[in-house]
Amino acid sequence: MKLIRRIVLAVILLVILAGVIIYFSLDRIIKNTVQSQASSSLNLSTTLGSANLSLFGGKLNLSNLQIASPKGYSAPQMLDVGSTDLAVSYGQLRSDPVHVNAITIANPKLIIEQKNGQFNFKQAMDDMPKSDAAPSNSQPLKLIIDDLTLSNPQVVVKGLGATDIPVTLPTIELKNIGTGDGASNGAAVKDVVAQIITAMAASASNSSALTAEFKTILSANVGAAMTKLGSEAQKRVANAIPGEVGQSLSKLVSDPQALAKDPNKAVQSLLGGGSPTTQPNDVKTQAVDTLQGLLGGKKK
Repeated sequence: MKLIRRIVLAVILLVILAGVIIYFSLDRIIKNTVQSQASSSLNLSTTLGSANLSLFGGKLNLSNLQIASPKGYSAPQMLDVGSTDLAVSYGQLRSDPVHVNAITIANPKLIIEQKNGQFNFKQAMDDMPKSDAAPSNSQPLKLIIDDLTLSNPQVVVKGLGATDIPVTLPTIELKNIGTGDGASNGAAVKDVVAQIITAMAASASNSSALTAEFKTILSANVGAAMTKLGSEAQKRVANAIPGEVGQSLSKLVSDPQALAKDPNKAVQSLLGGGSPTTQPNDVKTQAVDTLQGLLGGKKK
């Protein structure tokens, strides 16, 4: 009997040991997958500190996710995320697309930096691959996200003075990512990140901590960035931004071609619903010229 008990105990210990090995291997696989898929999809170096899948499933934590700045900008990282919690089961992780019930991103920090009249987030979106990119010998990762929450988001503006300017934003929620127009094929990583950074930049353009002139040019870049998003994503971002900026964006995206057709009208909308007294005329003119340049059009 003692021999049988010892054999049973040894088997149990081996099963537990195998489970632990598989568990930690799975965390490493998730970490490597996130890094490689994000780097390929964004065309920007992306690093992840760690991935931790709950032992009983249902929760995945990603820690210290960092996305590098586009080439030529001084900040090492454009987007820095301390902690990301995903409500997702083992089965959902294996599905294609991956269906995530909820994502909460705590304390995301977006660095906004200007170079030659263009902001880093707009440059990053310009540089993203036109098609869904994936590492060699793998399929591009697609996501369906029911609810994505940016908790305590912050923007840091560089280059306006001797010190960086921190801007604390209200909570931002993006709903039903990857299911627009009744589709269920999911959104690529680059599309999810593009919506996050556009929403944060748009929200920052409403901050009283920034000068009117800077907010005007920032709004023009946000407007140009919006043209890189699909129509459903444009509406999603506009709906996530509170106040006058959100209302202006909502009016703007009611016509998906508004930016391309009439940059002047688009900037007027972004600067406060088209009110002629919202910004000085020379600032508006500068914003219109900036937006036309970003869209590849000619100045009027």
